[in-house]
Amino acid sequence: MAVTSSNFNNIAKAISAYAQADRADAALLTSTALVGSDARITDSGENYTGTLRWLDFSDPTGFNKQNETASDKNLNTMGVSNKSAVYIKNIDHIAAEELSVQKLISKVDGLSYLGGQFASVRARREDLQLRSIMNGVADKIFGSTTIGASDAAAIVNTFGYYTGSDSGSNPNALFSLETNSNKRSAFFDVLLDGITAIKGEFEEPFYYLVIDTATYNTMRKQNVLDVAPVVDGNFNFNTILGGKIRLIVNNQSLTANLPSGLKVSYLAKASAVHYSEIAQTNPTALERDELAGNGGGLVTIISRWGNIMHPKGFSWAGSATAYPANSDLATGSNWTVHATNVNQMGMFPIFHG
Repeated sequence: MAVTSSNFNNIAKAISAYAQADRADAALLTSTALVGSDARITDSGENYTGTLRWLDFSDPTGFNKQNETASDKNLNTMGVSNKSAVYIKNIDHIAAEELSVQKLISKVDGLSYLGGQFASVRARREDLQLRSIMNGVADKIFGSTTIGASDAAAIVNTFGYYTGSDSGSNPNALFSLETNSNKRSAFFDVLLDGITAIKGEFEEPFYYLVIDTATYNTMRKQNVLDVAPVVDGNFNFNTILGGKIRLIVNNQSLTANLPSGLKVSYLAKASAVHYSEIAQTNPTALERDELAGNGGGLVTIISRWGNIMHPKGFSWAGSATAYPANSDLATGSNWTVHATNVNQMGMFPIFHG
């Protein structure tokens, strides 16, 4: 039986308000400028997917100059092509079910606690959604690349960078501690080579670098972190290279579907991933079963939300008839690269040991 009394409707509104407030304070990848918005991506339409369309221009190949001959009509014409990318929508929910939940939600403190738990769970689920997308990006870019012995460092499928390997087929590290043959001045050589290879003609004012804890600790041991952190969103970022690189330390593996022993860090621009919410008709719902618990009553509270999360430069190629699981988002075959140059790409995987 659905509860529609004004008392429970007020509780639902209060829970929703607490949830939104607490969620905004969650310090996760989704609360940094790594995530932005693209006004062209909306939740319009009654489908699981949407289509982003735009015109792609290329520079003219001619260099014809104006003259005084009326019959000359050679124009320096730009190339124009229609481009599109598919994005996938996501709808999710969480619920709390308790026989004695009446006692919990009858007090303001209990209400705050319950709303905060909903908010925290949602924030973590959306963070995992983003990490799964990043896994999918890495899987797609690495593709069928293999690791051999003494591989040279190289660009991988246009938008990734592989640091190469040693004679034992072990991928080279992104950073190595100082030794007699690796002085501190050379500590950033591999990273800078990667940036140079994939940044294109234009270099961003700053980049994010998403790294694992081990890689971050190597930097700390080498004492190469900048003195003053940068404040961005709900984070205080440690930086390197005079603030050029903002470090995001990832405590979870972002190596799904990659060869064993291969790590991946991400050089990313601001707003590399689009995020927008999909409004729900009834975001907080309450259901009460008075017969449960031998008449004691059972209250179920449901919090619903929806979002669109889409990596810049990619198009969704997975199912268009269902909302994706994180494992779907992490699978490279469910993505295609639609970017034709680095300016259209948001993040660049760096594959290393």
